[in-house]
Amino acid sequence: VASYGYAKKGIGAKADIGKGVIGTAAKRKKIIRLGNIRIGLQYMRAGTEIDNLEDEIVIKLPGLSNPMSQVAIPLLNKEEFIGVLSVESDKVNVFNEEDELIISLIASQAAIAIHNARMFETERKRFEEIQQINKKLSDLTKAQQETLSLFIRYVPEQVVKKALKERPESIFEGEQVEIGVLFCDIRNFIPLSERLTPNEVVSLLNCFYSNMSKVIKQHCGVINQFVGDEIFVIFGAPVPVVNCEEKTVLCAIGMINQLDILNKELEANLGVTIRVGIGANYGPVVTGNLGCEDKIEYSVTGDTVNTAKRIETLTKDTPNSVLISESLYVKTKHLVEAKAWEPVTVKGKQEKVTVYQVMGLNE
Repeated sequence: VASYGYAKKGIGAKADIGKGVIGTAAKRKKIIRLGNIRIGLQYMRAGTEIDNLEDEIVIKLPGLSNPMSQVAIPLLNKEEFIGVLSVESDKVNVFNEEDELIISLIASQAAIAIHNARMFETERKRFEEIQQINKKLSDLTKAQQETLSLFIRYVPEQVVKKALKERPESIFEGEQVEIGVLFCDIRNFIPLSERLTPNEVVSLLNCFYSNMSKVIKQHCGVINQFVGDEIFVIFGAPVPVVNCEEKTVLCAIGMINQLDILNKELEANLGVTIRVGIGANYGPVVTGNLGCEDKIEYSVTGDTVNTAKRIETLTKDTPNSVLISESLYVKTKHLVEAKAWEPVTVKGKQEKVTVYQVMGLNE
């Protein structure tokens, strides 16, 4: 909004559509030229009673106190009505057709300029709104990613990704698959922990978990559970893994080799070292999410898991050793050197089982 030629400056005022010269030009969307405002206004309002003529024709600053001649031209950009350009004088019959032409040209340019300015302002506001929305989405995505990253620490990453891809109703569907199963347990942990403070025990376990997790990840293993001083690892679920039986054995050997690094760290920080036992098996298991609405846990069950745990307990008298089942040995004998034990009795099995102690990789 602008004004020019007035003794006092102002920003104009709103005029009602259909009232006064400006309001009438706005309503009709046509140019109105009045040589004598009072007579012309009476003509436009013929038959209409006007209580206060001054209020009808005088606009708040900028504006003349006693206008006599006036040209009002609607500002139109195509069919869009933008406003009214008003030129007035305190003299009678001042404006002619040439003046109208000049004022019309100014009005056309003003309409285009105002339209463009409005479009620019609209786009600017729209751009700011988009920026605000993008920021909210970015903040939301960041918060969700932080939540997901934290959640993955409690639930295996592969389980989370698989659950997100599946249908919500399929979350409790189970399946039978053949996988590798590994248990790694610290030997004589209870007597060792009694010599340490609670903080030192937690530090020891975190160091143990951290070092072993690196090896497990290298061999595509999934940590199903940390149970006290024991790690329960699976290979081939919830996402299939090529040659999961080979990766099971290679991971077990890698974990034994990792002990050197782990014990150096424990010796330096806590003044202790540890020994472990590893038992591994290969065979069919049932996998799936078990629980209720309040708590869900990815579970791997079956005789293959139980047997792997029983095999791990056989390493108590041979610390830092890897024992594997016959089914796993058959799948990996081309890869490892192993020594067969005499068939042994394990809890939960009526018949004796044959286990193999892995001595190393084949040359």
